[in-house]
Amino acid sequence: MKERHEQIIQLILQQQNVTVNELSERFSVSPVTIRSDLNQLAEKGKVIRTHGGARLGDERTRQEYSITTQQRMNAAEKQAIGKLAASLVQSGESILLDASTTALAVGQALKQRTDLYNVTVITTGIWTALEMLGGSHLEVVLTGGRVRNSTGSIAGSIANDVLSRFHFHKAFLGAWGISLESGLMDAPLIEVEIKQTVIPRCQEVIAVVDGSKFGRHSLATIAPLTAVSRIVTDDSVPSQLLAAFREQGVEILVAST
Repeated sequence: MKERHEQIIQLILQQQNVTVNELSERFSVSPVTIRSDLNQLAEKGKVIRTHGGARLGDERTRQEYSITTQQRMNAAEKQAIGKLAASLVQSGESILLDASTTALAVGQALKQRTDLYNVTVITTGIWTALEMLGGSHLEVVLTGGRVRNSTGSIAGSIANDVLSRFHFHKAFLGAWGISLESGLMDAPLIEVEIKQTVIPRCQEVIAVVDGSKFGRHSLATIAPLTAVSRIVTDDSVPSQLLAAFREQGVEILVAST
């Protein structure tokens, strides 16, 4: 039943609303069962019941399920990358985490590193900041600026201005794609701009990208490979491709999944 509830939520995320008859046919259960499912979800505030069906609840619910869906994509790889990347952080450092779900995994791993002290984490991701709450060894700073509804990331001129006042020991940046020719790539442009603001202010730029991002292209280049200090990825990347990147002088750390 729990799995069916999650699938119902995912369907509503895609379609905005659903009907009892539609869900009954999709899951091969009776309309009575579906009505019970929707009533339970409504009691939890996840959906709002409508005549003959349901629609999504508030915007926060949509955001929570959207970020959960992104986290589930290559989840094991992201967790392994996050743990390996977090091991690079030392006490007393100031680091930046962008709003990507792989950087979020770095934040989760940092929260578990209770051997650290006096680490300042500046982030452009609302969900990343929330994940690190309660880590007494971490000082979490959330930048101000425009909040993007689709990702919960903070961007725009205010965020750029805030970040331009800081200096970072390390920045952990996710990307939509990475290639030998174009380096780190992302979209939309507002995300590219904020990462480009950060890069000149970092001692180390560390790309955190799972194997699916290699060879994939996007709208704009965040930074060429020459600006990237290290790449932390997982063991799904073909060895020949890793060798080609290393020939360009980029250090690559591979997390085992």
